[in-house]
Amino acid sequence: MEGEVAVLARLLSKRFGPLDEQTSARLKAAKLDQLAIWADRILDAPTLQAVFDGH
Repeated sequence: MEGEVAVLARLLSKRFGPLDEQTSARLKAAKLDQLAIWADRILDAPTLQAVFDGH
């Protein structure tokens, strides 16, 4: 699970810039299925907030 969070955090940072503490905490608290949804959204989301919208 930690590896999933680390990869997702790295991808989000690369696409949208450094992550704030709130976003990092949200990633660490998420369940595996939620991380998978967010990972899929990275490709199409125009903003960091769009990745997390609705969840």
